[in-house]
Amino acid sequence: MEGKEKIVLKDGTMLAIENGASVNLIQVPIQSLDGFKGLFEKFTEDNLEKYSILNAAGLTCATLENKYLEEAGVKQRENDFLVSLRLADVNMTEKRLAVVEAEQEAMKTGQTIQDGAIADLGEIVGGMMEGGEA
Repeated sequence: MEGKEKIVLKDGTMLAIENGASVNLIQVPIQSLDGFKGLFEKFTEDNLEKYSILNAAGLTCATLENKYLEEAGVKQRENDFLVSLRLADVNMTEKRLAVVEAEQEAMKTGQTIQDGAIADLGEIVGGMMEGGEA
């Protein structure tokens, strides 16, 4: 990885990339197509939630957030393959809305359980008031 820029993903994965990466395009050389699947699987939305680009000297030159892999392509070169990863911005409004909707669904589930427990308790107390046993 000497003399190459690097990308450091959120999970700590460090990959050599072609120099001159842009905000929305990262190019990663791989030796064989067998490595494509593993590389592709590393570029998850979670891993791109916050990542850094290091220059050839190992200094952080950019820290980026909230991207997702929009498209990936592979080009064969003379001695290896070049994977081009096109990134796009996560729609933060949609992401926040999904979190709110998930929280509301969890609250509904919790309320249903609570309502059932209150009804069961009401039946027990009602039975005790009528002289029955709990």
